[in-house]
Amino acid sequence: MKVCLNYHNLGYNPQFGINKVHPAIFKNHVDICNDLSKDVDITITFDDGYEGVFTFARKILDKSSIKRKIVFPVVNYIGKYNTWDSSFYLNKYKHLDIEQIKILAREGWEIGSHTCKHNYLGSLNNDEIFKDLAESKEKLESIINAEVTSFAPPYGILDKNILDICKQVGYKEIFIQKNKNVRSIRDILVVERNNVYSVDRNINIIDKINNSPREKKKENYISSLNILTR
Repeated sequence: MKVCLNYHNLGYNPQFGINKVHPAIFKNHVDICNDLSKDVDITITFDDGYEGVFTFARKILDKSSIKRKIVFPVVNYIGKYNTWDSSFYLNKYKHLDIEQIKILAREGWEIGSHTCKHNYLGSLNNDEIFKDLAESKEKLESIINAEVTSFAPPYGILDKNILDICKQVGYKEIFIQKNKNVRSIRDILVVERNNVYSVDRNINIIDKINNSPREKKKENYISSLNILTR
């Protein structure tokens, strides 16, 4: 069985919203993954590419049994603060810089794209989507000197049109939280993830790994609220 758990940020200080997980809670989550690793193939991903990934997650995951770790930076904000977030006055965080991304890549982390500006792709035309996806891929490849094959659309939503453009650009895996009845097609794999929030504790992680309908319903409800930050 394969499971993908998706996080956004780690840190100690409180924030507006539920996307930042306390490092000690994250460590508890990873311990559960370690215990289940013989029976479950678990991937952990991080959207947005915040500096907390390097500061906190790196040390915890390096000592874990998690074999696949992926971070999806917002390319135009590498080394900058998250002014793309409508709540940034309360949630002001720095993104990974170029050297941190290089170090993660050298240490076995996969680097994927989360677009250039974190725009909601449903608000862009096809040419704008293609340009954004292609530019973010090229910029990341120039940083890590390797091919970038993974993409996570902002807000985790994918439709057939965006999937077709992803294939044209050259992505091989698309990581999402929700989709509009889109399935994997030839040469491109769609991976559904379980989002993890600051309110999630050990039992929630176990339920997510076991594909609990209750957890998925909760995730879908929380995800539906992201329209407030688009």
